[in-house]
This record gives sequence, structure tokens and C-alpha cells, in this order.
Amino acid sequence: MRYNKPSILSAPTTTSDSVERKIQNTVEGLPHECFNHLLNRVMPGCKANVLVICDYISSLKSEINPSNNYQRDSVILLCKLSVYFKNDKMYKEMTREDLLSFLDSFRKIEAVDPLHKWIGTHNLYRIHLMRFFKWLYFPNIEYKQRPKPDVIKSIYQLKRKEKSTYKPTDLWTVEDDSLFLKCCPNSRDRCYHARLEIPQQDLMNS
Repeated sequence: MRYNKPSILSAPTTTSDSVERKIQNTVEGLPHECFNHLLNRVMPGCKANVLVICDYISSLKSEINPSNNYQRDSVILLCKLSVYFKNDKMYKEMTREDLLSFLDSFRKIEAVDPLHKWIGTHNLYRIHLMRFFKWLYFPNIEYKQRPKPDVIKSIYQLKRKEKSTYKPTDLWTVEDDSLFLKCCPNSRDRCYHARLEIPQQDLMNS
């Protein structure tokens, strides 16, 4: 049987097509922005990082069965991390200083973010990056037993100054409660809300 050597010119197209199919399989059921970030923002500059993200999400599905929101957040964050370094660095080339710089890029000045919500973003992204880099360096170790690689050591959670991001004006007024009880069609919801409303009003009047 005669063997026909594949055309060298067609190889890149085949490779790109296979990566695109892998992206489609990875983000199935997720918002389209995940597909767009992987295909259009990361893949043109660093196909290797796209493949790593796809493998990571596949691993997550088998290890912890994450929600779609968790998968979406992981994909978007890792795409942002790659794009932050202009897709010039593969994930294993990134250093602790690189990650600190990336996380610090979400810092906002007091005038723009008086409630310091950026700290919540920093801490959430830190958690995602911890899990990702543990997997990246130790994929064959059971996920609960994976050690921290040097790249994520001593990256600490930041403390917020506020006990809560809610302001007093965010709380419902007596008029808001009355309107809800009047318009809510579900009797169980009305009863539940009324039970919560009484202690709150007692506290406000005390």
C-alpha cells in the first residue's frame, strides 16, 4: 500500500483546527466570552497556554466537578494572566514576581474604590491561581495533596479594612419591606421575609 506523505503546508491548518476543536470541547456550556478569549486573545500569541488551560479545565472536571461559573472564572482569569504578559510567557516561565505584579494590577486608588473591592478581587484571583499552579507543577499528585510550588509561595491574602462592603443605604426601608410584602405572589416568601423584617426593625428602633 502506497503511503502519501502529508503536505507540510497543510499542517498548521490541521493543528489550528484541532486546537479550536479542543477549545470548543473545553468551553461547552460556558459563556461565549470563554471561547473568544481563548481563540482570539491568547491563541494567536501563545497556543501552548491555550492547551494548558484546556487541560486544566478538563482536569478540574474530573477532580472536583466545578460549576460553570467556576470554570468560566478560571478560563477568563488564566487568559487575562497570559495577555498581561502579552502572551510572551508560558505559564511555567512565570515567576512569583510576575504573579505579584499581575495581582497588583487590580489595585485601585481610594478615590476610585473607597470600599476597597479590589482586595476581594485580589484574594479571589489568588485562590484560583493557587489551585492552577499546584496542578501545573504537580498534575499527577492527588489534588488535595499537591504542595505549593515556589511560584505561589508567600503570596498572601490581603485584609480588608471594612467588615462589610454594604452601606447603610443598601438596607431596605420599612416602605421597601411593605412594598415587597404587598407585591410578592408567593406566600412562603412573604412569611419568610416578614420573620426577617421584625428583628431588623427592632434593631433599628433600639
